[in-house]
Amino acid sequence: MLASPLTATIYLPLLPLLANQFHVSMQAINLTITIYIVFQAVSPLIFATASDAFGRRTIYLITYALYSLASLGLALNRNSYAVLLVLRGLQSLGASTVLAIAYGVVADLCVPAERGSMQGPTMGVANLAVCVGPVVGGWIALGSGGYQWVFWALVIFGGLVFATVGFALPETARNVVGNGSFDTNKWSKTWWSLLTLWVAKRYIGEKSSQHSKDMEKGTSGDQVTIPAKIKSILKVANPWASIRILFWRDTALVLWMAGSPYAIWYCVQATIPPVYRDIYKFNEFQIGLSFLCGGFGTVLGGYANGKLMDLNYKATAKKIGHTVDKKYGDDLTQFPIEKARARGAWYILAVYICALLGYGWAVHFSIHKSVPLILQFVLAAICTSFQQTFNALLVDVFPASPSTAAASGNITRCILSAIAVAVLDPLVGIMGRGWFFTLLSVLSGGGGVVANWLINAKGMNWRDSRTKQTQHNAQG
Repeated sequence: MLASPLTATIYLPLLPLLANQFHVSMQAINLTITIYIVFQAVSPLIFATASDAFGRRTIYLITYALYSLASLGLALNRNSYAVLLVLRGLQSLGASTVLAIAYGVVADLCVPAERGSMQGPTMGVANLAVCVGPVVGGWIALGSGGYQWVFWALVIFGGLVFATVGFALPETARNVVGNGSFDTNKWSKTWWSLLTLWVAKRYIGEKSSQHSKDMEKGTSGDQVTIPAKIKSILKVANPWASIRILFWRDTALVLWMAGSPYAIWYCVQATIPPVYRDIYKFNEFQIGLSFLCGGFGTVLGGYANGKLMDLNYKATAKKIGHTVDKKYGDDLTQFPIEKARARGAWYILAVYICALLGYGWAVHFSIHKSVPLILQFVLAAICTSFQQTFNALLVDVFPASPSTAAASGNITRCILSAIAVAVLDPLVGIMGRGWFFTLLSVLSGGGGVVANWLINAKGMNWRDSRTKQTQHNAQG
């Protein structure tokens, strides 16, 4: 979960060091950030969709191997700016699909009624990395006197995660293991289970080895019938499937609700250094610490919202007289999951709009520094809640391809964030910070009100129409 946000932000304190090392301008070094963002959007298109077809574990191993090797190359590169660009892109390619696959793992393991409790801590940790990354990067660079040890730290991190996945994470994708009773190939088994089987066969004997295999399959001897042949996954993962999701009526609204607040929070973070340096006269260390307010907001907001999501699901089920199936999961074709996820969003939207307006005008009028810091905490918690809730809804309405759906959310976030950051400086220069954030509150908050109303009023019907059309196209 940490790979993409940590790798993106731990790099930021290194920019002046890299410019000096490679004898290029800051504009040229900023191009490495653009390269990272581009591959951040491309990576899930390739790997997240592949994980739905071929398994989470296999794709995790491939991407973390790529990530670790690219980080190693960056640590060793001392002279070539071109190599820096290429390896930074490869590093992003390996890191940026992790979050989308993680949504797939959550969907594999948790029934819809309990996904919030798992997604809360997951999103909290991922978003915390965005805030602590610059602090960690600056601390390592300051302590080591250079940039290389930051990349060496990422090599160690990538290697440890690769080994952990290899030894401890079994395959969870339903297309590969079904409900857990399907036999799987060696790629889908943990290295620990393969080692156990090898030891049993080599030192204990064939009988015990066969018993170990039966235990791994969830059987005991011949008492349980294992499918003689598993349906082979021959389809090639189609990266355009994620792009197609952007244009369905129901999912476009959900993507706006998840992606728009993320882009707004990106804008808030981009304003932190100039605001606290120019208005409140913070030094560089104090500016770094000011990011932590948002970090705490993301963690606490994600955790609290995870609990709230599960409560909203149960309240919606109770309202319509539905009994929640915690063992096998509910049939969402007959359940108003849109209303369950969007329940209470009106109140959160109201706080969101007020906090966004308050932040813009607080820094515009140079109100006491505690005010924007508190509002950063509030905005971080709310933006995390929206992203978490509506990404969960996106996964809910695409149960057969959750990582593909999450990848479409990643595309939306990257596009909206890139646009927002691109217009930030020009519009602030023209309008001022107060009116700029007022504009954002109208676009994101007002757009959220419209989208939330349509999701509640039309979402389930539009989902049914999309499902029928998709099934008709598949049959045709």
